[in-house]
Amino acid sequence: MDVLFFAFANDRDNPLPNLEKEDELIYSLLAPRQAQMHFMIHRDSFADLGQITEYLTLYRKRIVLFHYSGHADGQGLFLGGEDAKARGIAELLAQCDRLKLVVLNGCSTQAQVQLLQEKNIPVVVATSAPIADNKAAEFAIQLYRSLANQENISEAYDAAKGKVLAMDDKVHFERSSGRMAATSTDPQASLWGLFQQAGMDETTQWSLPLGMSNEEQADFVPNSILIENLMEAFAPYNAEIRQMRENESLGVAANILDKREAALKCPPHPISEQIRKLLVPETGSMGPFYDKLGSARLLQMKTTYETIVEMMAFIMLGQLWDALSENPKIPIQPKLRELLQNFFRLTATQRRQYDFFPLIIQLRETLDEHDLSYFVPELKDLQGVFQPGEPFYEACQYFETLRKQVASAEPSENEAEIQCVAAEEQLGKVLVQLGFIALYTVASVKNIDVIKPRHLKTPKYKHTVVKLVQRFVGLAEEPELLEKFMDNTSVLLIREKDGQRNFMNLSPFVIDENAFDAKAPIAKLHYFDRYIREQDSYVFRHIYKPSDQPLLITKQLHYLVVKAQFDAFAQLLFQQNLQKSL
Repeated sequence: MDVLFFAFANDRDNPLPNLEKEDELIYSLLAPRQAQMHFMIHRDSFADLGQITEYLTLYRKRIVLFHYSGHADGQGLFLGGEDAKARGIAELLAQCDRLKLVVLNGCSTQAQVQLLQEKNIPVVVATSAPIADNKAAEFAIQLYRSLANQENISEAYDAAKGKVLAMDDKVHFERSSGRMAATSTDPQASLWGLFQQAGMDETTQWSLPLGMSNEEQADFVPNSILIENLMEAFAPYNAEIRQMRENESLGVAANILDKREAALKCPPHPISEQIRKLLVPETGSMGPFYDKLGSARLLQMKTTYETIVEMMAFIMLGQLWDALSENPKIPIQPKLRELLQNFFRLTATQRRQYDFFPLIIQLRETLDEHDLSYFVPELKDLQGVFQPGEPFYEACQYFETLRKQVASAEPSENEAEIQCVAAEEQLGKVLVQLGFIALYTVASVKNIDVIKPRHLKTPKYKHTVVKLVQRFVGLAEEPELLEKFMDNTSVLLIREKDGQRNFMNLSPFVIDENAFDAKAPIAKLHYFDRYIREQDSYVFRHIYKPSDQPLLITKQLHYLVVKAQFDAFAQLLFQQNLQKSL
């Protein structure tokens, strides 16, 4: 099995916090891949010369990556005791026939690159000047986060570069094929470089081994992980699932079909429908078969993740609208205003890869800054688990990487089959943290009639409501008589608690195309996709069938209310309509 060798020159008695953080987070990022037998990690948190020499020799036929972090210079690695001379390290690494990448994440290590290139080491990442400990840690963490998510060396280096530039845009980076640049002594020019052998450009396309054998792949049962994660996620909020888990603890196993049906009833319909595609075998012989390993399943897991995250974002946007409607004087920070303007300016290509989390985080910070209540208070609590190293955070990063990869080029069928296992594990981690969505229902309100016969003193309101709850027999309109009216032609997020029904309007970010036509079939939900400023037009994407032709709202009379809502939102944010504000 391939070996990834990590050496951290930390001090047992007085460990450096940033080096300790780098060590722990890199391991947490790669450990799930090791558990799947993709590779083996050799991790030495307090490396010394004897250990490095011993294990480089022991694993020399299996090492594909060597990483060093700690104090260093162009002459060697500082190990706290006896230092490792650069020429000796180069000799040891030269014996590693399968070595692809060496990372020397210490100060001024670039002078060692020439020695390594003389030994035909394919790719080296090194530094040309002293580097701050926190930047060194963040560079390495992002590098291995990207590698763990199956990006190649070149892509991972660029991602790490972006992370550091977000912290300090004056840091310089370089790439070199063959002859390298001279080492800098200017601390202000601190930079990382990626150096590869001349004529070996393909080496930067190397990515971590996947390692799953055909036998292991054949033995994996799709949805085995996902169903158990769904049961774990929803048990605290659903009595039926809770009872199943209690029975299983007593040795009474639940039927897999019962588990599947119970789990699918829990999340709001836009999410449950995406999960259903993964869990329920498609009928007929044409497919696509989302319950089988392959590209169709991988892309459906990506779509499920996107559906979840976009709903979170649109809930937060709806929350902001409600807050500004109640108090238009709430100050909006320039950063949030800029993020929202950029969101509305996205092109179709940019929208496919758009990362909602910076916007979600800024929305949360705005709500918290002004002590505003959340309709979904559990979204506030996610702050604690959306941190580097936490399973939820890293699972989201996995899917953000997958989205970028797929946007560039869809994986081959073989690659997709292998990736499906990791994707199912990561999707499960996302869902486990979002079990609270079982408390909420999505409903579409089509029509509202006032019921006021002469003998009644107060009117009642007859709502034609489509409650979007997963049923195998389909959806149905449910007329309801209510003392108060809800919003018309709207998609609502509803929570019933202590006999009270509360709702928040998700429109116009989520709309039901059929709610605007009383004669139309039941429920055809769309997410807002993008705005075309030149045409003053809005593009919406079918939630359940995202590859379908999008809905384009321009000047259709029955959709003018949608345009009016966006302009009202823009007026609260930018003090002018959306077209003028961009």
